[in-house]
Amino acid sequence: MSKINNSKSDIALVANNKILETGTSNLLFVKNKKFFTPKKDYYEGNTYKFFKNKLKRIIKKDILLNEINDYDEILLLGSGKGVTSVKSI
Repeated sequence: MSKINNSKSDIALVANNKILETGTSNLLFVKNKKFFTPKKDYYEGNTYKFFKNKLKRIIKKDILLNEINDYDEILLLGSGKGVTSVKSI
């Protein structure tokens, strides 16, 4: 983790082909102006909790690794970095 520039990239935590979060942040996936987050098995950080209260609806679903390119944007939500859109995960 210390060797990557996590303002441009981050390392995803994946279990059973499902993306859960990154090493530093929660994830929000955007597609057609809708927000998605993994169903379970991730820690809800403070920034995620803030957005969960502000957004009208966040849909919980399994985010499969092979479907990652189907999303318009992936947002990282981390207390130390705020909200960031990265180039690669």
